[in-house]
Parts: sequence; structure tokens; C-alpha cells
Amino acid sequence: MELLDHNAEGVTIHLDERELKMLLALEQEGRLAHSCKEPTGQALDELLRTAAALVQRARQGSQSPDRVH
Repeated sequence: MELLDHNAEGVTIHLDERELKMLLALEQEGRLAHSCKEPTGQALDELLRTAAALVQRARQGSQSPDRVH
């Protein structure tokens, strides 16, 4: 996990795949525990799920054998 940048409006953080999955699980657990259905919570959930899926897809692509044309 690495803090890449920050300013008064927010932060940019780099997470590896394991850290991203852990953050997603913690976010989902917190939303369930507090019955949070606010748009911001739902947007964060969608963002983290999309990010995890993109990382997984990229990993699968990098592990596929090269195709010969």
C-alpha cells in the first residue's frame, strides 16, 4: 500500500490485489453492519468491485500464453 499523492480534495493510493480485496471486504462488511444504503457508499462499493475485477482481468491476461498468428 502506498500513498502516491494528496491535496485538500483527496488522496491517490496504490493498492496491490490483496490489499484491494481486503479493502473491498471491509467496505462491504461496514455497509452491511450499519445498513448503509447511501449513494456515496454504493458508489464506493461499485468502484472497489470494478477495480478488483479489472485487476483480476489484467492478471489473467498477463498469465495467458502468447498467441501465434
